[in-house]
Amino acid sequence: MSFSMRDKLLQQLGIEVPVICGPMYPGSNPELVAAVSEAGGMGVVQPISMTHIYKHDFREGLRLIKSLTDKPFGVNFTLMDGVKVYEQRNRQWMEIAIEEGVKFFLTSLGNPKPIVKVAREHGITVYHDVTTRSFAQKAVDAGVDGLNCVNNRAGGQTGQVSPEQILEELGDLAVPLVCAGGVGDEHDFKRMLDAGYAGVQLGTRFLATTECQVPDDYKQAIVDHGEDDIVWTNKLAGTFSSVIRTPDMEKLGLRTGPITSRLLKNRRTKKLTRMLLLLRSTQRYKKVALNPGYAQYWQAGKGIGHIQAVESAGDVVRRFAGEL
Repeated sequence: MSFSMRDKLLQQLGIEVPVICGPMYPGSNPELVAAVSEAGGMGVVQPISMTHIYKHDFREGLRLIKSLTDKPFGVNFTLMDGVKVYEQRNRQWMEIAIEEGVKFFLTSLGNPKPIVKVAREHGITVYHDVTTRSFAQKAVDAGVDGLNCVNNRAGGQTGQVSPEQILEELGDLAVPLVCAGGVGDEHDFKRMLDAGYAGVQLGTRFLATTECQVPDDYKQAIVDHGEDDIVWTNKLAGTFSSVIRTPDMEKLGLRTGPITSRLLKNRRTKKLTRMLLLLRSTQRYKKVALNPGYAQYWQAGKGIGHIQAVESAGDVVRRFAGEL
């Protein structure tokens, strides 16, 4: 089954190597996206990184990627159902992505059904981030083409269970499953494919590349730290995010205070509270990205222990391809 699903993923995405460069804030600059796609993987645009950090007009940013590679790349949409400003902005970005010929959408949070409906009309493949069986079933029922299975080894907003457990829970679903989290080198990659995943998504590994434009101290921290240095915090997004333990993170604190915690548990205030936390962390990470040495707020996953050097994104993808 895993081999046929891998073939299906490669066919759906139009790529040669079942490796997705996950959308990252602040790590997804156009040059990185293009480099991964050019090497045979799937680079994915994080629109807020594109426009907020790297100051590209969204359409011009997509055209920059297209000038660097003629291979497929995707766009990520973070869905905040009922939050009008997010919905309007996503619609605008989606229209531009369609006009520019993007054929892969990766959706996060929310209900992907409206995105799937539009995508179907334009021959676009949609994968959705999931962390549990219930979310996965809803996404499949909404018509997505594949699932990005975010496990508890992922960087940034993380899952709750191991790669093996989420695969066991979702293995009967008739769509390709992507392992998102904990893959730091080609040996991790092969192990996840052998377990039954159709492909993998990498974030942390691609942060420590020459094409990525995060500060050098962030890249070096990924090389220098190990799995035991990874901790979870809910102060960035209201849900748990995986970060490198640093003095600055310790000072910031890893858990929300009692008032914010209550607001996050309340059905009526949860969504607004999460949005406010995201807005605050967006500004914090913008300062980190634009000002080397500003603060050691570094998101990373547990694959960090197998990342030994800063190297080119193309070399990473080609080395992984050697395990197929």
